[in-house]
Amino acid sequence: MAAVEVGGNASRKEAIMNKVDTRTSTRLRQWAAGLLPVEAAVEIVLRAFGGRFADPALPWVRLDGDITWLDPDSVREHAAVLSGGERRLLFVVASLLDERPLDVVDIVTGLDRQNLHLVLAAFAHAGGSHTATALEHVNGTVRFSTPGALVPWPDSPTVGRSSSAPAAHT
Repeated sequence: MAAVEVGGNASRKEAIMNKVDTRTSTRLRQWAAGLLPVEAAVEIVLRAFGGRFADPALPWVRLDGDITWLDPDSVREHAAVLSGGERRLLFVVASLLDERPLDVVDIVTGLDRQNLHLVLAAFAHAGGSHTATALEHVNGTVRFSTPGALVPWPDSPTVGRSSSAPAAHT
């Protein structure tokens, strides 16, 4: 269980953040590309709590050759020992990965504003809102538009990217 201990002092958190390099974030995004719920799960892991849950030393970040992926069973197994907000967020990640049911009321009522924004953006992404096309009526003319994500990803200072869309869709 010691490998899952992610709290602690600032220097430990900083050391963990330095391990989550662009290579890890790029590989996770490549693994998830094209599967919207999986892309959403990866974005949560990379953006939440400074990206520390994407540390390759954690049991749910799996390295198989050139492929880096997230193991939902391991997320569920190890998240139970974390704080309420961390646990809730990681349960969302696990459910996006393997489509198991999720207690949404517990999740949304137990997250702080920043992490709730991540979850809402993840749900919007998993639902494909960023790829939607809409019909607009402008001055008697009908045209197609792409309004963008219903809930955009919050800008993030974490590793990899800080734009509003995952790498696979830019």
